[in-house]
Amino acid sequence: MASIFSSLNLAYTGLQTHQVMVSVTGNNIANASNEFYSRQRVDATAKDPLKLSNYSLGQGVEASTIVRIHDEYVYSRYKKAATEEQQTASQYSVLREASSYFPEMDGIGLYKTLQTYFDSWTSLAQKSGDPAQKLVLAQNTETLANTIQETRARLVQLQKTTNEELKVTVDEVNSLAKQIAEINKQIQTYEAEHSNKKANDLRDKRDELEFNLSKLIGGTAFKTGISSYSKVDTEIADFNETYNLTVAGGYTLVDGVTFHPLVIDNSTSAEGIYTISYQGQDFKSVDITRDLTEGKVGALLDTCLGNPGESCMGKIGKIQQYINDLDTFAQGLIESTNNIYAESSQLSLTSDKLTLLTSDSVVGSGYNITSGSFDIVMYDNTGKEMGRKSVKVDALTTMQDIVNQLNANTDDNGDGNAINDFDDNFYATYNNETKTFQILPKNPSDGIYISYQDNGTNFAGALGINRFFDGNSAQNINLAMRYRDDPTLIRGYREAVEGNIVVANKMQQLQYNKVNFFDYNGNQYNETLADFFKLVTTKIATDTADAKTSNEIKKAVLTSVKQEYVSISEVSTDEELTNLIRFQGGYTANAKVVATLDKMLDTLLGIKQ
Repeated sequence: MASIFSSLNLAYTGLQTHQVMVSVTGNNIANASNEFYSRQRVDATAKDPLKLSNYSLGQGVEASTIVRIHDEYVYSRYKKAATEEQQTASQYSVLREASSYFPEMDGIGLYKTLQTYFDSWTSLAQKSGDPAQKLVLAQNTETLANTIQETRARLVQLQKTTNEELKVTVDEVNSLAKQIAEINKQIQTYEAEHSNKKANDLRDKRDELEFNLSKLIGGTAFKTGISSYSKVDTEIADFNETYNLTVAGGYTLVDGVTFHPLVIDNSTSAEGIYTISYQGQDFKSVDITRDLTEGKVGALLDTCLGNPGESCMGKIGKIQQYINDLDTFAQGLIESTNNIYAESSQLSLTSDKLTLLTSDSVVGSGYNITSGSFDIVMYDNTGKEMGRKSVKVDALTTMQDIVNQLNANTDDNGDGNAINDFDDNFYATYNNETKTFQILPKNPSDGIYISYQDNGTNFAGALGINRFFDGNSAQNINLAMRYRDDPTLIRGYREAVEGNIVVANKMQQLQYNKVNFFDYNGNQYNETLADFFKLVTTKIATDTADAKTSNEIKKAVLTSVKQEYVSISEVSTDEELTNLIRFQGGYTANAKVVATLDKMLDTLLGIKQ
């Protein structure tokens, strides 16, 4: 038979359990603004009954455990959505900055300076002998070159800034992963010592670290032993056993309590571009740069990687692509301009310092020279043609072959006179020491001019023979030094006679002609200068617009998935206040039982007295 004292114990268990419920509810309310705090519930279980002869009498209640309301599947979807949103947001941020360097609207930007440059050639053609027009042309040419250089420099600086941000981000990834491994150790220790009890707060903290790490680098967390707890809440799906976090398609960053760091290094890149390696337990490093495609790291790599050989195997970042495209545009402008300007007759011809050997074929050499032919035409000081030396170029033609063709004893003017041809007045030279191609007069005092006239080879443009532009890319394009020093030396003529504007006319016509462009990968494009530049700017604008659209879509998905996650795990203060009233009522009722039993005990003692 149950005694009054056993009944007091029943009420006491009720008081204890409801006190725990009130405490848990208070803790929920205190963490109402904590996004990664999972609301908790007390699992109240009836204690084993007292078995009497005719019946079983309950022995009260106990708080068997406190569980967190967490759905691992919903959490994983939320984490993935946040990772994708972060990736597109980071990419859009960088591309938006890059696109701002090409403000091709409202009469500003590089395209406008290109138009102004060609307008200056038109003005020179109209007033070929006016030194003021040459000065304006020189100024506008320098403005164009400076604009191209500055645009490239800003892209390079953006690449460097993004590259440094990559290092900071990878360092943060390592820090988060290390913290996760340490928390795993704490969780294992606590849950091993306390059977049937979960380290709820530590698990929440790990979820937050995992969530933030995923936003930075993506990856997958493999967790075993996932089970439900529908007795408390049908939304519970938590795991109980192992934890393994991998990135880049299978490289283990966290294996239980063990942390494997990522190594970021730029010592092998001349440009200082970082690569990322995985270091396993054997301390051997594996380059995983091109395998990292998720989160902020994936976005930064997608934008900031340099050319192959400078950074990652075969992968070029978008900023580097834009730099390469701008270099291609500048090279096309330089070579097409110089190829025309070489027609302007002079007393000698001289190239840039080259990298070719005398035995190297000029076609396919890395210089943009194609099969065809060119003529070296001699003029007297009245502009009358004195002879024409033709040079053929094919896939097997070497620098020595070109020199030999120019120096060959041939009748270049068809007059049957063996002593007034090209080889009698000029000689060509190229050797492996100076590596400079030259055509020099044998008798400078004769005052014979020569003009390079191309038939599809781009030989003069590629080698910078008597160039108008210095440089070979957007990095170093500039007006030739002699014209910077003295703009009046600029020549608009082909034959060196007053009123000749053949070169000036060809220069202004160049803006309408299709030019061969050779990109970083060796692909050839045949476009006008303006159209190729529009291709470059359109690519940047399209990439930026696509990134913006993608980010807006991912942001909408994140909002939807977050609402589902919040509805399951986040604290609702209204619900908690309702529970608080309910648990307070339960506590009060149990206290009433204690008071009643106290009176019963007083009555019993009074009878005895």
